[in-house]
Amino acid sequence: MKRLFIPILLALVFLAAGKAEALTIQNKCKYPVAGSVTIAESNVSVAQFRLIPGQKKRLLKGFNKMQLIVRTIPDVYDVKMLEITSTEVDNPDSHIELKQSPKGIKFKVE
Repeated sequence: MKRLFIPILLALVFLAAGKAEALTIQNKCKYPVAGSVTIAESNVSVAQFRLIPGQKKRLLKGFNKMQLIVRTIPDVYDVKMLEITSTEVDNPDSHIELKQSPKGIKFKVE
């Protein structure tokens, strides 16, 4: 009986662990995009990123469920396009697509 206790305990620990959450951001714009992720409650920056067109990046793996603010800006030299856009995300286990629009970058959160 003692021999079975440790393997059963280890099996329960591995089965009880949930999947790791991660924020996935994908750039579908024709230009690079830079941005940051902050915690909404405390306004603390937890990640920064720069994505080239078509690139996808996973951030904040293993973060608890909390509200986040994602801010982006086009990484271009055209002053007319330089507008900071932001969106709030309720769950760090989200997929965000960045798309270009005449008024800056649009977000599609899934």
